[in-house]
Amino acid sequence: MKIQQQSYDEEQSILIGMIVDKTVLGRVTTKWQPNLFRSPYANKIAQWCVDYFVKYQKAPARHIQSIFESWATDNHNKDTVSNISQFLDGLSKRYKRLVKDSNSQYIVDLAARYFNRVKLELLTDTITGDLAQGNVEKAIHRTTSYNKMEMGVGEGIDVLHDTDAIRRAFEEQHDPLITYSDGLGKFFGDRLERDGFIAFQGPEKRGKSFWLQEIAFRAIVQKRRVAFFECGDLSEHQIMRRFMCRIARRPLYVGKYKYPKGIRLQKREDQPPLPVLSYDRRYAEHPLSWRQAHKACKKLTDGRRLKSTWRLSCHFNDTLSVDGIRSILDEWERDEWIADVICIDYADILNMDHVGLEGRDRIDHVWKQLRRLSQERHCLVVTATQAAARSYKAHTQSQQHFSEDKRKLAHVTGMVGLNQTVQEKEEGIIRLNWIELREGFYSERQCCYVATCLPLANMAVKSVF
Repeated sequence: MKIQQQSYDEEQSILIGMIVDKTVLGRVTTKWQPNLFRSPYANKIAQWCVDYFVKYQKAPARHIQSIFESWATDNHNKDTVSNISQFLDGLSKRYKRLVKDSNSQYIVDLAARYFNRVKLELLTDTITGDLAQGNVEKAIHRTTSYNKMEMGVGEGIDVLHDTDAIRRAFEEQHDPLITYSDGLGKFFGDRLERDGFIAFQGPEKRGKSFWLQEIAFRAIVQKRRVAFFECGDLSEHQIMRRFMCRIARRPLYVGKYKYPKGIRLQKREDQPPLPVLSYDRRYAEHPLSWRQAHKACKKLTDGRRLKSTWRLSCHFNDTLSVDGIRSILDEWERDEWIADVICIDYADILNMDHVGLEGRDRIDHVWKQLRRLSQERHCLVVTATQAAARSYKAHTQSQQHFSEDKRKLAHVTGMVGLNQTVQEKEEGIIRLNWIELREGFYSERQCCYVATCLPLANMAVKSVF
């Protein structure tokens, strides 16, 4: 029954993608052939979508209802009309979010796997019938003439002649999933995008977990779905309190704290710029209560009972593996929940018991698997890692400050250094620099200066780059 339900969920997800997403429909249209879905009703609706795209070069979206009504007036089979109407009603309850935000490439990959599975099932049934009738040669011919549908990951592309592939390269823009303003906006640019794998590197107690939580919060504010995996650095209660401080914008405890109002750089000859911070002195008269935190959460979601956009999964140290993360994501997907951003706190304490691998090879395998996660899910994966001991005395980290295995740098699309002098730590300032960046120009020496407010769990109050 679970397998049947998963297949039904996949069918609905693909069909919804065809109805609302031009990219998905365009890719499917180039490979379309009759009966790629198990359900005859899904095949009928999919054919309407393909015909609509061929004529108008866009997805039908809400026009699918008009297409159905036009078809229904000419169809005299009341049972068929009623069944397709019910089928569309079931889809309409799910596609509202996808109208605004669809993980196009992931759905294309899902469609390729699903269509090939359906084709193989039909082929198996046909071959079984041939063998039952003694038509061995016919069964062999069907086997040798079968062609796998190439779409999505692994698809062969004729670089010079594939017009659709050339068009897709320019039409399917990779807009960032998460954006910032001020200095951080210039620093990150469009690097926080789908298929990205970003890691924060710094010594102990430099704010790595805080930054992962900051990325998650910023994604939620910008209407992304976030899967946050706490691998044992913090307990569930600890991380939930931090999240609530960030959401409620109130300290957990009574006391004084400084809230940054602005930050600017004062240039110095032959020395790094000097950050100058202005701030308000504030006092929290009461500790943050769960009722205040809950009220802030309702305000963040506008009080609407929407599908969860932020899921937290907490584990003991050294018990969660990348395969475990993948299994949890698969389970959530069966609940119609697909993450846009995956935060893992953090990579160094993931379980690394891999058969046949030892030492640094185990670490390299984990980072390869994390990179694969970003590619196969077409999402942004963000994690953190410890810097080497010599980073304690370094003013700004560079590629030589990796810990344990330098191949970490080879797998990320970007490695961000967390830098802080004693004076900067006292003032609540942290400097970010690119240690490694796959695309675009960067300099290890150029830093983004960020004013933080740890009592509010806010790592990005003001910034300058």
